[in-house]
Amino acid sequence: MHRLLVLFLFFIAFAGYGQSGSRQVAAMTTTTLLSAQDSAFALFVQALELMQKNPFKKEVSWDSLVSSAREQLSEATTLTEAHTVINQCLKQVQGPHSFVMPARHAALYHHDTARLRRVPALRELMGAIDYEMVDDGIGYIAVPWVSSTDPAVCTQIADSLQSLIRRLADQGAKRWIIDLRKNSGGNCWPMLAGMGPLLGNGTCGYFVRRARVTSIRYQDGVAMHNSTAMCKVNNPVTLTDEQRQQIVVLTGPKTSSSGEILALAFKGMPRARLMGEATAGLTTANTTYDLLDGSTLVLTICQEADRHGRICEGKIVPDDLVKPDPLHREEDVVKDSARMWLQMQ
Repeated sequence: MHRLLVLFLFFIAFAGYGQSGSRQVAAMTTTTLLSAQDSAFALFVQALELMQKNPFKKEVSWDSLVSSAREQLSEATTLTEAHTVINQCLKQVQGPHSFVMPARHAALYHHDTARLRRVPALRELMGAIDYEMVDDGIGYIAVPWVSSTDPAVCTQIADSLQSLIRRLADQGAKRWIIDLRKNSGGNCWPMLAGMGPLLGNGTCGYFVRRARVTSIRYQDGVAMHNSTAMCKVNNPVTLTDEQRQQIVVLTGPKTSSSGEILALAFKGMPRARLMGEATAGLTTANTTYDLLDGSTLVLTICQEADRHGRICEGKIVPDDLVKPDPLHREEDVVKDSARMWLQMQ
């Protein structure tokens, strides 16, 4: 059974499109009844079938790909070796945004209570949220990666982001720096819901799959895929135009996947500007499939577009290219440049 959604990549300690249907959990006994080599090959065959059915793939020689994989799997003694072979095939068939998520990480991400041995700490499911008033009238928020689809956790994260926006606005923030340089991806919906007061109501992006185009929207505290609510805050914050005069979004090479879709959501706004370095270039959306050993196969299924419908091909290049100074690592040149630009507006 597949689960539509999630724009994610785990660049963090290995650590959405949409989400529907129930999840079939494949028992470990499915593979442990077989020899290690047979189990590894069975896992590869399952992944291969899913790869071949996916319309979003490159032209490859399947005979050559399968032959090479069979040769490597002939000496496999663990399922981890099968994951390695599958990942090698995915790079050829799909590119860097498709991969196998090991069972332990899959259980965390999907909030699979049947497999989790303990309740994960929040720090395992998200990055740090930093915020401050960097100058008179300028608020700063670093939006974290989010490695969870647990609705309660997602709402908590979105609520936290909106409460910080409210706090900074109450302190006089009218111009904003949104830092995505450490946002390596995960679940995009709590990020979009949390940043909703700055994005404003309406469509802020699209998923594009051949002739089918679906919208990414924010409306009064709810992040939506088309008309389906994906993440909802408890107490929506509304900003006036005076309270969101200009927005600078900071990007860098670690800004990837869902971090990039948030950057695209701001891109093209009349009062928004991207600054920093080009992003990782994982501007595609994925779907997930449960594999026999409890791991998850992550496959790219569509492209992403900004609020004006412009499809993003690869990396997002900011409006102003600003690189960190390697000789003065203690100084945040990119953040300082954003602050100075906002001061001049």
